[in-house]
Order: sequence, then structure tokens, then C-alpha cells
Amino acid sequence: MERPLFIVVEGLDGSGKTTQVERLRHYFQARGASCHLTAEPTELPTGRLIRSILQKEHAVDPRTLAALFAADRVEHIFHPDSGILAQLAAGHHVIASRYYFSSLAYQSEFVDPGWIAALNREAKRSLPADLTLFLDLPPEVSMERIARRPGNDELYETLEKLTHARESFLQAFHYFGEGENIVSVDATASVEDVGEAIIRAVEEVA
Repeated sequence: MERPLFIVVEGLDGSGKTTQVERLRHYFQARGASCHLTAEPTELPTGRLIRSILQKEHAVDPRTLAALFAADRVEHIFHPDSGILAQLAAGHHVIASRYYFSSLAYQSEFVDPGWIAALNREAKRSLPADLTLFLDLPPEVSMERIARRPGNDELYETLEKLTHARESFLQAFHYFGEGENIVSVDATASVEDVGEAIIRAVEEVA
């Protein structure tokens, strides 16, 4: 691989993003490549505020939340130490769990998608992913997997909201993903089969 790659993993909750991100890191490391894992919301101050809202500790207008996600994304890209651009410049592959397509998918239920897209055009212009992997999962299966894990449910974890999110992901890829490399992977398959599909997609980019 001649240059560091920026890879985004998208999908509904329960689609296996965390597992597949870890498997992808092992893939790169086994080939002697350095890999930086990151996620949105970030661990930066903007991201911590978003997490508190998602965990229902605070209530804000949906437009405020959409704007916070866009602000956190700017920090995620441009932070001088932990930012994605800084990590790529240092020679690390970067794998991110969620990026701007998640904003369009989850926040467009109550906020104008065109406004969300406008908030995220700087991110799309500055740093589109080399590869976006969409772990596609039926909302009903997402809810079943969420129900099996410990902890309280979060703001978007209802069947209605997840159904809207999946539909909005597909629309966002069509309307906002022009010129981008987006690969859909069947997330109902086994962990191994999903992982193999991801590796094939990565090797085509590399």
C-alpha cells in the first residue's frame, strides 16, 4: 500500500461496526502497517457533549444536535494532534466508525437534509473517505442485537428511527455520495464472511 488510507465504516447500531473495525486493524497490522482507529462522536469536548445528548442526559433542538455533529466533525478532521489529517500525514491508515453519512441518515428525520448536507460540505470537500463501507442490516435485526447488549437505549434506538435511518443512508449515498467509493456489505452474514467482503473492498482501493 503506497499511501495511508482513510476508511469509514457506516451502519445501523448492531451491524458489527466495532468488530469489523478491529478485524480491519489486525489486517493492516499483520502487513506491518500502522493503523489509527477513531469514531464519531469523538472524544473531544464537542463529541463528549454529543454523547451526553444521545444518552438523554440533556435535551436539545434537533438542529442544535445536527450542528454539533458537524462541528465535532471539523474538529475530527483538523485537530492538530488527534485529527484525521494529522494521523494520515504521520503515515497511519485511519479507520473511522461513522462519518458525515451518519449525520444525513440519523438527523434528517427532524432536520432538513439539505441543511445537514450544507453543514457537511466542508468535510466532504476537505476529506472524503477513500472507501466507505456500509454494513447493511435490516432494522428489525438491529433492534434484536441492541436488545441483547447491556446498558440503556440511546436516542435513536427505536424500530421507527432505525428504519428511517437505513432508508436515509441509502438516499444519502445516492444524493451526497457522488464521486465517492461506497461499498455495501450484507451485515446479516457471518462475522468471517463480512470481514472477507471488507478485505476485498480494501484491497481494490489499495
